[in-house]
Amino acid sequence: MKLIKKILFLIFAVFSLTGYTQKTSIEFESNGRTKKETKQNPFEKFIGEWTLKNDDWTHNWGNGTETIKIPNHHTTSQEINTDNSLLSIIDGPQPNGHIFWSYNPNTKEIYHLSSFGTIRAGNGKGTINANGDVKLKLFFEGEPEGTYRIYNYKWINDDEYHMKSVQFSEKDVETGQFYEGVFRRIKK
Repeated sequence: MKLIKKILFLIFAVFSLTGYTQKTSIEFESNGRTKKETKQNPFEKFIGEWTLKNDDWTHNWGNGTETIKIPNHHTTSQEINTDNSLLSIIDGPQPNGHIFWSYNPNTKEIYHLSSFGTIRAGNGKGTINANGDVKLKLFFEGEPEGTYRIYNYKWINDDEYHMKSVQFSEKDVETGQFYEGVFRRIKK
């Protein structure tokens, strides 16, 4: 009986510490900033939790266009601790990954770094307009040498945006490969 009490005490102590650690981590990441203060961030519209609308995803990886269902897609996007950053963590069906955007207010450019799965590392840069629409030119490991992708994130309304990625050859010609989906807000 004493052993059971000790084990229960240990379990409750660990759960309490885990809650404290998560709270402390979130406070550190936000640096004590409030939601009101994030209005200065050019990525403010993206802050929140997202999923694919109706679980719909359309792509062509070289074998023709296909529309599939991807249930349980979940993206959490948040400002880290500056007025010009966004970190998105993509979770759900593989490949999971993350995207980091940093905005340079002097050059008006977005810098992009991402990593998905084991080798799909991406980098590039782009722009954001007054509506919050983002356009990026990105290069990825695991794709043919010299190719790149143009990403467009276009707002449909305050709680939905359309994202489309189109691949281009080294000669700046569309290859026919793309992927796209509409993301809807789950929570602000």
